[in-house]
Amino acid sequence: MNLKTIFKRLVLLDLLILILIFVAAFNESELVVAFNESINPPNDKDGILGIIAILAIALYFLNLYLLYKFKNIGKTMYLFLFIFGSIYSLLLGISASDPILYLIDGFGWATSGAILVFLYFTPIKKEFEK
Repeated sequence: MNLKTIFKRLVLLDLLILILIFVAAFNESELVVAFNESINPPNDKDGILGIIAILAIALYFLNLYLLYKFKNIGKTMYLFLFIFGSIYSLLLGISASDPILYLIDGFGWATSGAILVFLYFTPIKKEFEK
């Protein structure tokens, strides 16, 4: 199979995983939601973190499109969003999740790692230089 086709399917898989994370996050059990609210009571920084999250998600959707079309800015933007997402998740604090959400999130991190490997360590990186 062609390396470009594999990469494009990986980007589409990342998009599917992102959509599944949204669906799973909004269908968490009441027990998990109550637990998270008891550990992390709402405060003033939640509004700012929410706005930042919405902006980052919008940029992520745009970035997946740029990667799919092999645009050069997409390569750099993906690395930046990956690092930003890692730091952002540290700022969120402690939280629990349902097993399904946990599994989907793990697949998401694995897919992101695979995309990074493709972008920087395979011949696909030459496609972004055109």
